[in-house]
Amino acid sequence: MAMNLVTPKLIVNHLILVGNRKNYEVNFKKGLNIIYGDSDTGKSSILNLINYCLGSSSVDLYDEIEITGNYCLLEIELRGETFTVKRNIFKPKNEIEVYKCSHNKIEDHFPKYYSPNYSQLSEDGYFSDFLLSAMNIPVIRLKQSPTKDISKMTRLSFRDIFKYNFLDQDKIGSKKLFGDNYSVLVKLKETFKLMFNALDSQILELQEVISENNTLKNELEKRNASISSFLKETEVESLTVLSEQLENIDNDYLSIQEDLKNIDKEIIKDSEHLNYLRRDIQEKEKEILALQQDLHVNDQEIKQNIALRNEYSNDIRKINSTIEVIEKFPHIEDKNTACPVCDQSMQISKLKEHFTNSNSENIKGELNGLRRRKKEIEKIYDFLRESIEQKEKLIKEKTTELEELRYMLDKQSIDVVSPFITKRDVLSRKAGSLESERKNLKHFYKIRMQQSQNQDEIENLATNIIELNATLKELQENAPNLDNILKDLGRKVKEFLNFIGVKNVSDVSISSKTNLPIIRNRDYENLTSGGVRTLSSVGYFLSLMIYASENSVNYPSFLMIDTIAKYIGKTTTKEKDLLETDLKADQEEGMSDSKKYENIYKYLLSLNKSSNSFQLIVVDNDIPESISEELKPYVRKHFTDNTNAIDSEIGFINDVFQTEAQIGNLFMGIDDEIDIDLFYDDEEED
Repeated sequence: MAMNLVTPKLIVNHLILVGNRKNYEVNFKKGLNIIYGDSDTGKSSILNLINYCLGSSSVDLYDEIEITGNYCLLEIELRGETFTVKRNIFKPKNEIEVYKCSHNKIEDHFPKYYSPNYSQLSEDGYFSDFLLSAMNIPVIRLKQSPTKDISKMTRLSFRDIFKYNFLDQDKIGSKKLFGDNYSVLVKLKETFKLMFNALDSQILELQEVISENNTLKNELEKRNASISSFLKETEVESLTVLSEQLENIDNDYLSIQEDLKNIDKEIIKDSEHLNYLRRDIQEKEKEILALQQDLHVNDQEIKQNIALRNEYSNDIRKINSTIEVIEKFPHIEDKNTACPVCDQSMQISKLKEHFTNSNSENIKGELNGLRRRKKEIEKIYDFLRESIEQKEKLIKEKTTELEELRYMLDKQSIDVVSPFITKRDVLSRKAGSLESERKNLKHFYKIRMQQSQNQDEIENLATNIIELNATLKELQENAPNLDNILKDLGRKVKEFLNFIGVKNVSDVSISSKTNLPIIRNRDYENLTSGGVRTLSSVGYFLSLMIYASENSVNYPSFLMIDTIAKYIGKTTTKEKDLLETDLKADQEEGMSDSKKYENIYKYLLSLNKSSNSFQLIVVDNDIPESISEELKPYVRKHFTDNTNAIDSEIGFINDVFQTEAQIGNLFMGIDDEIDIDLFYDDEEED
């Protein structure tokens, strides 16, 4: 039953991975969003990062992200209000920062700090509670054992609801769509009821939520009154005036910086006759840097040489000892003697038996080979030492020359710079004063902004309370019927399967026991065809999203699907996925038919007519070529390992090839200075 209230909405606007070299961004829009391309290019990592910024306890990343990434920013809309979530990708237990603004304005706002889980408490509370409250979803507790009158209660988490918003590549088409943990499945079933306002205890819980919202609203009003009193006593200007003052300071500061640049230009112009010295200094610095790099390489080679030489020396000592034993042992008189290790009596003749088959001549040949190689190593060592000494001498000489050049430049520059020093110092002091003034104004600006945000939150709470009261009244007068909701969802799944062209679409419904699809009177997990399960799971998740876009429910009309065409059409099936399907059943169902693959995307295009009511993000390896032009407006990223391809990138980390090339150029030209054959000694050591 549809209720004329505002549905909680979740919209992802921007994802930004802040990296060491640059930032990597993906922009999204309402409605359909497509990301496709070659394997191992970071497609799934984009969804994983979104999932992580929405509270997941961990994130799986491909290597390039781990190497270059620092933290992640996710700009989202929650019921029309813009927030930016900031989270460290390497420390999932750190607090999650939330700014009530777009991602490019976070410097102007104070963040709130939320705990990523319920096992640790942060100053501003739990991140899950923030998300639920921002979407006006009741923050309640659920029964662990719903069938019992007396049951322990467990907290509803946003992550429980989000399991219905993210169909990842391991879950899609899997027999155990939500796993096989009994307690998790029980909680999900209760979560499902809450999503559709069909929870038995929801009226009581809703009354508690309304009470909590009223309490929070009163606390915020008191806090804002205190802030207003402080700002009035300290005579802090209004937000508008502060903004104008900051703009004026910025303009004055930029003007001073421009004057300083002009002075610098005049200094450079008047000192052009000294450019020859500057060029000499730069050349000398480059020469010294090149020598230092070569010296570092030689140092590493010396260390390797010494380690190898020591190994040869140890081997030579061992072989000499072996030869000595072999040659002397036969001539030792047979007698009983005490073992040097355990003091037990032993017979010399018994020990001789172990050495009778040893050939000392063969061992001597091996010894000579080791001595020759050690000699070669020692020659290389001498060459490296000589090379290091020469480079150190050159560095010392060139450093002395560099210091002399710098002294000459400084001495001759004094006469040129002196007339400008006073004027430049005055401007620099004025710039410093402006920076200090701006810092103070910025602090008060943030306080005013916080006051404004508190007021917005008070107004939002007031709106939420009105809506929650309306929902409560609707529930009290006419509670939703879960059976009718399941029938509606079943019809939507059937429509999807028919649109795709699945054979024998009959007896389709949603199970009241599992809340999962039933196809041809067979429970979802008993379907043998991986392709049919894939289409059923996709149709099921899409039906939830569509229902949320049409009705007022406690479920955001938002969905992410990774590898939407698994087992379908031309999408390659991975080896691990083959264990989850019956290939014969897939063949009988016609899952290799590319038309089904094409129809999936045609269905998604048909949904986009009401694009303002939902957001769908799809990741796939490819898109149907026959409708690629129709899909092009919805493609947010296309990744390919073909560097010459048009309208595509090499991956989410799109500068990895460039970086590798830079590393290659760094070492280009460092040739081996040592020719081993140069030191080869044909004469065996006697």
